[in-house]
Amino acid sequence: MYRRTFLGVASAAAAGLAGCTEGGVRPPKAGFPAPGNPDPVVAQGFPKTVCGAPPNPVDGVRAIVDPAVASGWAGRRVDAKYRFGDDPEPGLYDGSFVVGVERGGAARAYPLSVLWWHEVVNDSLGGDPLFVSYCPMCQSGLVAERVVDGAPTTFLVSGQLWQPPATRGFTSAAEGRVFGASVLTGDAELRNAANLVLYDEATGSYWSQLLATGICGPQSGEELAVLPSSVTTWAEWRADHPDTDVLLPPPWSETT
Repeated sequence: MYRRTFLGVASAAAAGLAGCTEGGVRPPKAGFPAPGNPDPVVAQGFPKTVCGAPPNPVDGVRAIVDPAVASGWAGRRVDAKYRFGDDPEPGLYDGSFVVGVERGGAARAYPLSVLWWHEVVNDSLGGDPLFVSYCPMCQSGLVAERVVDGAPTTFLVSGQLWQPPATRGFTSAAEGRVFGASVLTGDAELRNAANLVLYDEATGSYWSQLLATGICGPQSGEELAVLPSSVTTWAEWRADHPDTDVLLPPPWSETT
Protein backbone atom coordinates (compact mmCIF):
# COMPACT_ATOMS: atom_id res chain seq x y z
CA MET A 1 0.00 0.00 0.00
CA TYR A 2 1.60 3.28 -1.05
CA ARG A 3 1.94 5.95 1.58
CA ARG A 4 0.78 8.44 -1.00
CA THR A 5 0.25 8.47 -4.73
CA PHE A 6 0.46 11.70 -6.67
CA LEU A 7 -1.54 11.82 -9.87
CA GLY A 8 0.16 14.93 -11.16
CA VAL A 9 -1.29 17.59 -13.39
CA ALA A 10 -0.58 17.08 -17.08
CA SER A 11 -0.53 20.78 -17.86
CA ALA A 12 1.89 21.09 -20.77
CA ALA A 13 3.37 24.49 -21.53
CA ALA A 14 0.92 26.61 -23.46
CA ALA A 15 3.57 27.75 -25.92
CA GLY A 16 5.88 25.24 -26.18
CA LEU A 17 18.34 23.50 1.91
CA ALA A 18 19.52 25.58 -0.96
CA GLY A 19 20.38 24.05 -4.31
CA CYS A 20 23.60 24.97 -6.05
CA THR A 21 26.10 23.32 -8.29
CA GLU A 22 29.72 22.56 -7.52
CA GLY A 23 32.37 23.53 -10.05
CA GLY A 24 31.72 25.51 -13.22
CA VAL A 25 28.01 25.60 -13.87
CA ARG A 26 27.04 25.87 -17.51
CA PRO A 27 25.48 29.31 -18.04
CA PRO A 28 22.05 29.65 -19.67
CA LYS A 29 22.48 29.52 -23.45
CA ALA A 30 20.19 32.46 -24.10
CA GLY A 31 21.80 34.65 -21.46
CA PHE A 32 20.07 35.55 -18.23
CA PRO A 33 16.95 37.71 -18.58
CA ALA A 34 16.96 41.31 -17.48
CA PRO A 35 15.47 41.81 -13.99
CA GLY A 36 12.81 44.18 -15.30
CA ASN A 37 10.66 41.48 -16.92
CA PRO A 38 9.75 38.87 -14.30
CA ASP A 39 6.49 37.01 -14.12
CA PRO A 40 4.13 39.22 -12.04
CA VAL A 41 3.90 36.55 -9.33
CA VAL A 42 7.62 37.02 -8.55
CA ALA A 43 6.92 40.41 -7.02
CA GLN A 44 4.48 38.77 -4.60
CA GLY A 45 7.14 36.35 -3.28
CA PHE A 46 10.59 36.75 -1.73
CA PRO A 47 13.10 37.87 -2.79
CA LYS A 48 11.59 40.06 -5.47
CA THR A 49 15.02 40.38 -7.08
CA VAL A 50 15.44 36.68 -7.95
CA CYS A 51 15.16 37.34 -11.70
CA GLY A 52 18.23 39.58 -11.58
CA ALA A 53 20.40 36.97 -9.85
CA PRO A 54 22.40 34.67 -12.18
CA PRO A 55 23.09 31.01 -11.36
CA ASN A 56 25.38 30.90 -8.35
CA PRO A 57 27.92 28.04 -8.58
CA VAL A 58 29.04 27.61 -5.00
CA ASP A 59 29.98 24.34 -3.27
CA GLY A 60 26.94 22.27 -2.47
CA VAL A 61 24.24 20.32 -4.27
CA ARG A 62 25.13 18.80 -7.62
CA ALA A 63 22.30 17.83 -9.98
CA ILE A 64 22.42 14.35 -11.51
CA VAL A 65 22.60 14.60 -15.30
CA ASP A 66 23.61 11.06 -16.30
CA PRO A 67 21.84 8.61 -13.99
CA ALA A 68 22.84 4.97 -13.57
CA VAL A 69 20.32 2.34 -12.46
CA ALA A 70 20.37 -1.27 -11.26
CA SER A 71 18.06 -3.80 -9.63
CA GLY A 72 19.35 -2.70 -6.21
CA TRP A 73 22.35 -1.42 -4.26
CA ALA A 74 23.52 -4.81 -2.96
CA GLY A 75 27.29 -5.25 -3.02
CA ARG A 76 27.98 -1.54 -3.56
CA ARG A 77 29.78 0.59 -1.01
CA VAL A 78 28.13 4.00 -1.00
CA ASP A 79 29.04 7.26 0.66
CA ALA A 80 28.10 7.55 4.33
CA LYS A 81 25.99 10.64 3.65
CA TYR A 82 23.33 8.43 2.03
CA ARG A 83 22.50 6.84 5.39
CA PHE A 84 19.33 8.08 7.07
CA GLY A 85 17.27 7.04 10.08
CA ASP A 86 17.91 3.57 11.49
CA ASP A 87 19.95 2.27 8.55
CA PRO A 88 22.86 0.30 10.05
CA GLU A 89 25.15 1.51 7.24
CA PRO A 90 24.80 3.46 4.00
CA GLY A 91 22.65 1.56 1.55
CA LEU A 92 19.17 0.85 0.27
CA TYR A 93 16.97 -1.09 2.70
CA ASP A 94 13.39 -2.33 2.69
CA GLY A 95 12.36 0.65 4.80
CA SER A 96 14.16 3.27 2.72
CA PHE A 97 11.75 5.80 1.24
CA VAL A 98 11.66 6.31 -2.51
CA VAL A 99 9.80 8.29 -5.13
CA GLY A 100 8.39 5.74 -7.57
CA VAL A 101 7.60 6.55 -11.20
CA GLU A 102 6.01 4.47 -13.98
CA ARG A 103 6.22 5.45 -17.66
CA GLY A 104 5.66 3.42 -20.80
CA GLY A 105 5.57 0.10 -18.96
CA ALA A 106 8.81 0.79 -17.08
CA ALA A 107 9.13 1.44 -13.33
CA ARG A 108 11.92 3.17 -11.46
CA ALA A 109 12.57 4.18 -7.85
CA TYR A 110 14.45 7.31 -6.82
CA PRO A 111 15.68 7.07 -3.19
CA LEU A 112 14.94 10.17 -1.16
CA SER A 113 18.38 9.81 0.45
CA VAL A 114 19.90 10.59 -2.96
CA LEU A 115 17.40 13.31 -3.83
CA TRP A 116 18.06 14.97 -0.47
CA TRP A 117 21.67 15.62 -1.53
CA HIS A 118 21.32 16.21 -5.27
CA GLU A 119 17.82 17.72 -5.55
CA VAL A 120 17.47 17.15 -9.30
CA VAL A 121 17.77 13.93 -11.33
CA ASN A 122 17.52 14.27 -15.11
CA ASP A 123 16.38 10.96 -16.58
CA SER A 124 14.40 9.15 -19.28
CA LEU A 125 11.90 6.39 -18.51
CA GLY A 126 9.74 4.43 -20.91
CA GLY A 127 10.95 6.66 -23.71
CA ASP A 128 9.88 9.86 -21.94
CA PRO A 129 12.37 12.54 -20.80
CA LEU A 130 11.64 13.51 -17.20
CA PHE A 131 13.22 14.92 -14.09
CA VAL A 132 12.67 14.24 -10.40
CA SER A 133 13.30 17.07 -7.96
CA TYR A 134 13.27 17.39 -4.17
CA CYS A 135 13.74 20.40 -1.91
CA PRO A 136 14.86 19.35 1.60
CA MET A 137 14.07 22.75 3.10
CA CYS A 138 10.48 22.68 1.84
CA GLN A 139 10.02 18.89 1.95
CA SER A 140 8.58 19.29 -1.54
CA GLY A 141 8.89 16.92 -4.49
CA LEU A 142 8.18 17.28 -8.20
CA VAL A 143 8.24 14.84 -11.11
CA ALA A 144 7.77 16.44 -14.52
CA GLU A 145 8.67 16.22 -18.18
CA ARG A 146 12.05 17.84 -18.83
CA VAL A 147 10.71 19.42 -21.99
CA VAL A 148 10.89 23.13 -22.76
CA ASP A 149 9.56 24.71 -25.96
CA GLY A 150 8.75 21.26 -27.30
CA ALA A 151 12.24 19.76 -26.92
CA PRO A 152 14.02 17.80 -24.15
CA THR A 153 16.46 19.80 -22.03
CA THR A 154 18.42 19.48 -18.80
CA PHE A 155 17.22 21.04 -15.54
CA LEU A 156 19.82 22.24 -13.07
CA VAL A 157 19.76 23.86 -9.64
CA SER A 158 20.39 27.59 -9.93
CA GLY A 159 21.64 28.11 -6.38
CA GLN A 160 18.93 30.72 -5.90
CA LEU A 161 16.02 30.42 -3.47
CA TRP A 162 12.59 31.98 -3.83
CA GLN A 163 9.53 31.75 -1.60
CA PRO A 164 6.27 31.93 -3.56
CA PRO A 165 3.13 33.52 -2.16
CA ALA A 166 1.65 31.08 0.36
CA THR A 167 -1.66 30.85 -1.47
CA ARG A 168 0.13 29.86 -4.68
CA GLY A 169 2.42 27.35 -2.97
CA PHE A 170 -0.30 25.49 -1.09
CA THR A 171 -2.66 25.61 -4.07
CA SER A 172 0.06 23.96 -6.14
CA ALA A 173 0.21 21.13 -3.60
CA ALA A 174 -3.56 20.80 -3.37
CA GLU A 175 -3.83 20.52 -7.16
CA GLY A 176 -1.17 17.80 -7.33
CA ARG A 177 1.66 19.70 -8.99
CA VAL A 178 4.02 19.10 -6.05
CA PHE A 179 3.95 16.75 -3.07
CA GLY A 180 5.32 16.58 0.46
CA ALA A 181 7.87 13.92 1.41
CA SER A 182 10.47 13.17 4.07
CA VAL A 183 13.60 11.01 4.00
CA LEU A 184 12.81 9.83 7.55
CA THR A 185 9.03 9.35 7.49
CA GLY A 186 7.99 9.17 3.84
CA ASP A 187 4.82 11.20 4.19
CA ALA A 188 5.23 14.86 5.14
CA GLU A 189 3.52 18.19 4.82
CA LEU A 190 5.41 20.49 2.50
CA ARG A 191 6.51 23.90 3.70
CA ASN A 192 5.95 27.08 1.73
CA ALA A 193 9.46 28.30 2.53
CA ALA A 194 12.58 29.37 0.64
CA ASN A 195 12.26 26.99 -2.28
CA LEU A 196 14.85 25.83 -4.78
CA VAL A 197 14.84 27.54 -8.16
CA LEU A 198 15.58 25.37 -11.18
CA TYR A 199 16.75 26.54 -14.57
CA ASP A 200 16.68 24.86 -17.93
CA GLU A 201 19.72 24.77 -20.19
CA ALA A 202 17.72 25.38 -23.36
CA THR A 203 16.42 28.88 -22.54
CA GLY A 204 18.02 29.84 -19.22
CA SER A 205 14.56 30.39 -17.71
CA TYR A 206 14.09 30.10 -13.96
CA TRP A 207 11.41 27.71 -12.67
CA SER A 208 9.79 27.60 -9.23
CA GLN A 209 9.79 24.01 -7.99
CA LEU A 210 6.82 24.59 -5.69
CA LEU A 211 4.75 26.13 -8.46
CA ALA A 212 6.08 23.91 -11.30
CA THR A 213 6.00 27.14 -13.27
CA GLY A 214 8.47 29.40 -15.05
CA ILE A 215 9.06 32.63 -13.14
CA CYS A 216 11.85 34.39 -15.06
CA GLY A 217 13.03 34.42 -18.65
CA PRO A 218 11.50 33.28 -21.95
CA GLN A 219 9.39 30.58 -20.26
CA SER A 220 7.98 32.86 -17.57
CA GLY A 221 4.39 31.85 -16.84
CA GLU A 222 4.64 28.46 -18.57
CA GLU A 223 3.72 25.33 -16.59
CA LEU A 224 5.63 22.08 -16.55
CA ALA A 225 3.83 18.88 -17.51
CA VAL A 226 3.71 17.14 -14.14
CA LEU A 227 3.85 13.33 -14.08
CA PRO A 228 2.29 10.79 -11.68
CA SER A 229 4.51 9.51 -8.88
CA SER A 230 4.32 7.68 -5.55
CA VAL A 231 6.14 8.02 -2.23
CA THR A 232 6.54 4.65 -0.56
CA THR A 233 9.17 2.30 0.84
CA TRP A 234 11.60 0.41 -1.34
CA ALA A 235 10.04 -2.89 -0.19
CA GLU A 236 6.50 -1.78 -1.06
CA TRP A 237 7.51 -0.38 -4.43
CA ARG A 238 9.51 -3.51 -5.31
CA ALA A 239 6.63 -5.80 -4.27
CA ASP A 240 4.21 -4.02 -6.59
CA HIS A 241 6.78 -3.55 -9.37
CA PRO A 242 8.95 -6.70 -9.44
CA ASP A 243 10.69 -5.53 -12.63
CA THR A 244 11.62 -2.13 -11.23
CA ASP A 245 15.10 -0.71 -11.17
CA VAL A 246 16.45 1.96 -8.85
CA LEU A 247 18.68 5.00 -9.17
CA LEU A 248 22.27 4.47 -8.06
CA PRO A 249 24.01 7.27 -6.13
CA PRO A 250 27.25 8.88 -7.34
CA PRO A 251 29.86 7.90 -8.36
CA TRP A 252 27.79 5.58 -10.55
CA SER A 253 25.42 8.40 -11.49
CA GLU A 254 27.19 11.44 -12.90
CA THR A 255 26.59 14.95 -11.60
CA THR A 256 27.37 18.43 -12.83
